[in-house]
Amino acid sequence: QGLTSIYTLYEVWVSAKLLQDYSPGDKNEVLYPVASPAGLPPLGNPDILEGENDLTALSFLHEPAVLHNLRVRFLDYSSIYTYCGIVLVALNPYDQLPIYGEEVIDAYSGQDMADMEPHIFSVAEEAYRTMTREEKNQSIIISGESGAGKTVSAKFTMRYFAVVGGAAQQTSVEERVLASNPIMESFGNAKTTRNNNSSRFGKYIEIGFGRKGDIIGANMKTYLLEKSRVVFQSSQERNYHIFYQLCSSRNLPEMRVLQLDAAETFHYTNQGGRDSLQIPGTDDIMDLEHTRNALTILGVLPEQQMELFRILAAVLHLGNVHIQASGRGGDRSYIDREDRSLGVFSNLLGVERTQMAHWLCHHKLAVGGEMLVKPMSGQQALEARDALAKHVYGQLFMWTVTRLNSALRAQGQRPKAFIGVLDIYGFETFEKNSFEQFCINYANEKLQQQFNRHVFQLEQEEYVREELPWSRIEFSDNQPCIALIEGQLGVLDLLDEECRMPKGSEENWARKLYDQHQSNKPSPHFRKPRMSNSAFIILHFADMVQYECDGFLEKNRDTVFEEPINVLRAKLVAELFQQAPAGGNLSLSAGKSSIPNGSLCSGPGKRAHREHKLTVSFQFRQSLQLLMEALNSTTPHYVRCIKPNDLKEPFVFDPKRAVQQLRACGVLETIRISAAGFPSRWTYAEFYSRYRVLLGGSGVRNQEQIQALCQLALPQLIPDPEQYCFGKTKVFFRAGQVALLERLRAERLRAAGVIIQSWVKGWLGRRRYHKTRWATLTIQRYTRGALARRLADMLRYTKAAVVIQKTYRMVAIRQMFLTIRKATVTIQAFTRGTLARRQHRLAVVERAAVLLQSAVRGWLARQAFRRVRAAVVLVQCCVRRKAARRELLRRKAEARSVEKFRELNKGMEVKLMQLQLRADHQARESEALRETLLAERKAHSNELSALRGALLKLENQLRTQLQTQQARPTSVASEKEMEERRKAEERAGQEILRLTQVRPWIHVVVSSLRAPGCSEECAAQQDKTLTAELDEERRKYQGLLREFTRLEQRYDNLREMSMLTEVLMFYQLAWVPVCLLAKTASELALTSAPAKVDYEKKGQFIKSLCVSKFNTNHHLVVLCLPTSLCFPDVRVDVGLSLPPGLAAKVLFLCVRQADGSGDKARARSLCAATVTAIKGALKKHCNDVDMTAMWLKNSCLLTDLLTQHSTRQDLVPLTTDLSDFIRALSDLCIQSYQQLLSVTESRLQPIIVPSMLESEMIPGLSASGVKLGGSRKRTGSDPRAGERGAGEAPSMAAVLRVLGALHMALSRQALPPTVTEQAFRQLTHLLSASALNSLLLRKDMCSWSRGLQIRYNVSLLEEWLRSRELQAGGAVALLEPLIQATQLLQVGKKTEADAQALVHSCNALSTQQIVKILTLYTPHSDLEERVTLNFIRVVQGLLKERSGNQAPQLLLDVRRVFPVTFPYLPPSPIRADQLDIPDSLKISFLRRT
Repeated sequence: QGLTSIYTLYEVWVSAKLLQDYSPGDKNEVLYPVASPAGLPPLGNPDILEGENDLTALSFLHEPAVLHNLRVRFLDYSSIYTYCGIVLVALNPYDQLPIYGEEVIDAYSGQDMADMEPHIFSVAEEAYRTMTREEKNQSIIISGESGAGKTVSAKFTMRYFAVVGGAAQQTSVEERVLASNPIMESFGNAKTTRNNNSSRFGKYIEIGFGRKGDIIGANMKTYLLEKSRVVFQSSQERNYHIFYQLCSSRNLPEMRVLQLDAAETFHYTNQGGRDSLQIPGTDDIMDLEHTRNALTILGVLPEQQMELFRILAAVLHLGNVHIQASGRGGDRSYIDREDRSLGVFSNLLGVERTQMAHWLCHHKLAVGGEMLVKPMSGQQALEARDALAKHVYGQLFMWTVTRLNSALRAQGQRPKAFIGVLDIYGFETFEKNSFEQFCINYANEKLQQQFNRHVFQLEQEEYVREELPWSRIEFSDNQPCIALIEGQLGVLDLLDEECRMPKGSEENWARKLYDQHQSNKPSPHFRKPRMSNSAFIILHFADMVQYECDGFLEKNRDTVFEEPINVLRAKLVAELFQQAPAGGNLSLSAGKSSIPNGSLCSGPGKRAHREHKLTVSFQFRQSLQLLMEALNSTTPHYVRCIKPNDLKEPFVFDPKRAVQQLRACGVLETIRISAAGFPSRWTYAEFYSRYRVLLGGSGVRNQEQIQALCQLALPQLIPDPEQYCFGKTKVFFRAGQVALLERLRAERLRAAGVIIQSWVKGWLGRRRYHKTRWATLTIQRYTRGALARRLADMLRYTKAAVVIQKTYRMVAIRQMFLTIRKATVTIQAFTRGTLARRQHRLAVVERAAVLLQSAVRGWLARQAFRRVRAAVVLVQCCVRRKAARRELLRRKAEARSVEKFRELNKGMEVKLMQLQLRADHQARESEALRETLLAERKAHSNELSALRGALLKLENQLRTQLQTQQARPTSVASEKEMEERRKAEERAGQEILRLTQVRPWIHVVVSSLRAPGCSEECAAQQDKTLTAELDEERRKYQGLLREFTRLEQRYDNLREMSMLTEVLMFYQLAWVPVCLLAKTASELALTSAPAKVDYEKKGQFIKSLCVSKFNTNHHLVVLCLPTSLCFPDVRVDVGLSLPPGLAAKVLFLCVRQADGSGDKARARSLCAATVTAIKGALKKHCNDVDMTAMWLKNSCLLTDLLTQHSTRQDLVPLTTDLSDFIRALSDLCIQSYQQLLSVTESRLQPIIVPSMLESEMIPGLSASGVKLGGSRKRTGSDPRAGERGAGEAPSMAAVLRVLGALHMALSRQALPPTVTEQAFRQLTHLLSASALNSLLLRKDMCSWSRGLQIRYNVSLLEEWLRSRELQAGGAVALLEPLIQATQLLQVGKKTEADAQALVHSCNALSTQQIVKILTLYTPHSDLEERVTLNFIRVVQGLLKERSGNQAPQLLLDVRRVFPVTFPYLPPSPIRADQLDIPDSLKISFLRRT
């Protein structure tokens, strides 16, 4: 026990260690007297519990242990959240931490509170799950000092509910709930010396949820607005943010009418000093813009916003009104007529300047039933001016809250349950405490009482459930202190009584307090200061606070004169003073007005004494009582915000300030209540797994045997039976007993280790001797063999030398002979060559002379032949010319002969007569056909007129019946959906246009990259950049397409509901006309449809005709034909049995047939109806992977077919322009792909963490050691804890089954391999990111054994992907971060070499992720060691060199979407006779041509 930790009280608490244990007989023996065991220093917890995320899991529960654990987690582990039983302790880091993104929300959504690291999202998730499961109202109580982070925590809580309750798509309700935050911050927050964004009011927001867990409305209640800040601010403080935002935006065109100047020119904004006018890191102009946008979202019109700003500006100008004293002794006052501020104030509010100037310096006084006007002194007039400003701002604040509640109110349905978020002030104590601090501390007393009773109730419920023989736990009930404040003749009662006195004063009130609570009935919680008669002291649960009586009566009365209010009531701000207080609003300032009771009189002649009961304290007591009733009717969840230091420095821990707040917020009381009973609790299985070496017993298998063994062995380990207790499922221990068991376990393991070491050392000695003997014999044997081999080598070397000499001599003589022979042969060859070349030259010269002679002779002969031929041709031409002239003269003479002409035209007359007879016959037939056609047209026109008349009559009747349905919510919703759809279409069109404009630029850049002057490295880098940009643009476009699809689906749903309602009303009100219309339509269908169409097709035709009445589509046949061709109603089994792409091929043939026949309208109608029908099929089978894959295949194939026949000229081209439908089909491919992934992701999401992290595919590995208290659930007091574990836990087989179903569906449809690879790349990212995010937030998963289990689970997934050849698409590479995280849990983490190897191997993890895993690493057995802080710092230094300017990233983005690209694969030519269409499709009316 030489290193046992203890704590000593120095400053707050500091840790110490025992360097040497005491043993009897020591010479250096020193006696230290101790009065009682309680005076001994408190013992520290074992090292294995250091940094525990739940303070109640500590073995020793006391203040120094709590403070030390919080300090270690805050400074060493950078963890700002820690559990303390049912309380979440949150330390303000004063820094931006990357732990609040959407990926963190996804990681905590649906997870158990006990499984994840402490977080504000974990509390929100617990409240949300409890509400949806038990259908009970919940509340989250957030408290703490100013600057501790209450407002930020409340904002993050509301943001979590907006994301989770909005089904990942923020609707208008969630948007309005979040929009309330910037408005309330502007109107209710201000800069103080402790906080730059301090909430100066309390608020309770009830967020209502529907039956499906979605947010449908909200309601806000406010408490105790600090109105005094409007007229006074201390040094280094500011007024409310909204005033500075208006002053900073004074140069905007719409703000010039307010006539504002800089903030330092107004009295109400410059009292804090020039240094406090601007908050570092904030932009007042942008904040005002956010506020205005939020007001717009909540339905506040721009005109109303400007009226709001006019009132706020008027308050600022009112503060600059200069009131001057006059008369004797300054008993009168007046305002200069030329006072600019008063003029601006009057103009802004639209009141008479003279009236306002008069009533600011005078007031009415009732004397003997008459009203007298009495002037006020200068000081009284200033106080009246400030009271008016406070009252106007208070009413404006109340109007804002009422407007927010009106906008947030649930529409159409009543909330099934709600979650309340209470952001309220914590316990406050200053050098001078006044009425506000008294009310705040009184509210905290009530909340602390409710908190103590709730903690006590949970503790006792646990004991009752486990059937323990328990005695009542005593806890400090602060009811006496509350009775001192609110009881009969208490502080508030005496205060109200003094306020009702005509000449009541603070001195008389203080004297009554002393007499009542110190003399007559002394209260232990009330004291009188020694050096003051105008103050009193109350001993609160958190601290002793001294209150100054000065100002109590004035603030409690909250007096504002009636006359200025009457002037304002009739003008611009009439709505603020005439409406009732906001529904549900419990603010202190609600309803205060001109008389001391805080409410306005309706007429000037009424007396005010009847209203004296409604003082500020009385209203606050009422509102607090309603708040406590609301909290008691819900299941509370507590968040205690702690301010670690007053300097606002990031990650600086001041123990004095921390322990002061821990005492004030009730955290230590929770520890005390827990320590008073049995704080340490273990299930029997966990206890046996940890202390098996102490219990003994081999062959224990079931739960009953384990429980019996524990009950038998534990009395031998702990003799005192009062220190432990056996429950039904758990064994309970008093404080410190777990540390005792740890010591016994360590001693038992040490004794066993000594025995094991003795046996191992003996075995090692014997093994060392046998190895030495064997080595000696081996060396001797090898030495003798080496000498023999050396002699044999010498003999072989001698013989080899003789052979080498003989051979060398023979080779030298042979070489000389060969050289001589080679020289002789060379000389002969040169001589023979010279002679042969000489003879060859003579032969060449002779042959050249012969060739020249033959050429010359031939040329001379050809010249003579050409001359003879030219002369002969000339003679022939002359002769033939003469003969031709003679023949011409002869034919001219024949042409002049008449007889010849008659002879040629002899048979033409007969032919003309025959043609005339035939023309007359054709004319008679044409006239008959024309008359028949006119008759047919007339009959058809009469028939159409009758049908149109019936339709017009039916439409008039329907329009008359539907006029009463104009105000239906569905129509409003439809208009909103149409507007959203239109906006989504505009965004999609803009994105497509931008991509179209970017595409030529990309081609130009790529061409420039291919220029010879550009280096290959530069080209590769820029090509990579352009590819990334193209992928990002594609991802954005597909995201817009997904949003457009969602809006389109919602619009279609609303339209179908509206259409169904109209059809039902139509059938109820006009059944006979519908039957007549159906009969008429049937006759029309029988006359126009082909004879082969059967009765079923006639029914479809009639149905399409009826629907066309509401769709205003007159292409009836076109509506029927695609509906039958696209197979939208085909059964699943029939659809899966079809050949891949059959529907696309049939549709393409129909489109090509219509295009070939020249009917372009029919071709486009077919394409449009095809897109609509496929969308309907996708909507119908939105949860079916196989059918979605089938329509994805058909969409892709039809797109490729239309593209192929629109661009290629070697095939039969399409004359119809179908480019817009090709683009629509491409978008439909993306929609089908996204729906396919969405269905698979919805099936994977609930089983990812249980399968990949929690499942034990290697049996027995995790049972080797259990961390002390690590596996105990925080919800151990929840009776449903046993029910949650029921059922079979998911394993990797479940994940592989889901992936296998998707792979089978894609393979069955023969989709391109690249599409399959992209789909599994997206799913692998989801698996890896979800598992890694959960690993980074769960301390129980960061151990060696769990890392091995996770690595094995990931290897199963990796092997599955490789077996199906999916690694080419990058699916396996996305598992690398998770694989490296598991390797990080298994590698050594001690030396600097380990750190370098770790940094080198974990290149896929960010710096924050590596440090987080090392921080969370928790040994699950004694064979492991915790990672030291020095090692973590070494790793951080190495990572800093590696990361450079890398952005901080803790969690992966689970919602990241990889853009999908569909390859263009030109299909083979399609012929109708090659298609095998099953009869089950019922499209036999299609004929092959």
